[in-house]
Amino acid sequence: MNFINKNLNFKKYKKPYPYIVFENFLDKDFYKEICEKFPSIDDFKKYPNKVNRMHFDTSYSEPLYNSLIKKVPAYQKFHNFIYSEKFIDYIIDKFKDDIALEIKNKNLKNIFEYSYHCNPYEVHKILSKKDFSEKSKETVLYPRLDIGAGLKGYGKINGGKGVHVDNPQRLVSILFYVGGYSKINGGEFRVWRKDNNKLKIDNSIKPLPNLMIASLQNNISFHDVNPVLEIEGSRNAFYIAISASSSIWKNIENNHFNEKYHKNRVQSKKNKTSTLLRALKIIK
Repeated sequence: MNFINKNLNFKKYKKPYPYIVFENFLDKDFYKEICEKFPSIDDFKKYPNKVNRMHFDTSYSEPLYNSLIKKVPAYQKFHNFIYSEKFIDYIIDKFKDDIALEIKNKNLKNIFEYSYHCNPYEVHKILSKKDFSEKSKETVLYPRLDIGAGLKGYGKINGGKGVHVDNPQRLVSILFYVGGYSKINGGEFRVWRKDNNKLKIDNSIKPLPNLMIASLQNNISFHDVNPVLEIEGSRNAFYIAISASSSIWKNIENNHFNEKYHKNRVQSKKNKTSTLLRALKIIK
């Protein structure tokens, strides 16, 4: 962890949900190497995008990603850090009191009792609510690192496609910005708050170089990317997450608001009916 800036500044926000903004997260020289060796758009284009979080993404076991962690010392060190107990402990410690409160209020399963699975667990495809069973007994937390770039339209055609809360297994979501552009219009990470069943922007954070945002993904962690309208270059970033092997957040009510903004977590009425009918063996 000696590549983390010793003079790191960060600000923690409690409302509308817990999140932290880290400025100049990495040591200057280490960050410089990350930037200089960041894949070009031509590099990304050589390989099909299996993640589809950004316009281009690469994750563990893919040729581009594996080449980076094999040939570039900074990427190898960063990969090893993310896929480690130290990283999970580092992030969870920052949200320890918030997590404890969510558990106390029965909004979150007791993830303090979960073990760690530090080897790559979720790669390529992003696991969603469809991939989890409520009866799953496996209780592990695992990290994930994706390396990607966004172009014009990012935030509208990808990047969550509007205001949302992340998938039900997600404990903490993290964005780390790696520059890549000389000019940009849009691309901010936006924090939204729920007010009288409507959503309003609470904060807008520019994708500045070497800046990292970590947010606890509780049931009110509404966020989006302000769509990129114009850009010279690309919006380069790491997407990092700490997730669980099954859904960890309290089930939410099925209503119009949640169907629109909680699409990653709420089960549609149609699906609920189909599930019930299948259980009763009325349909196959």
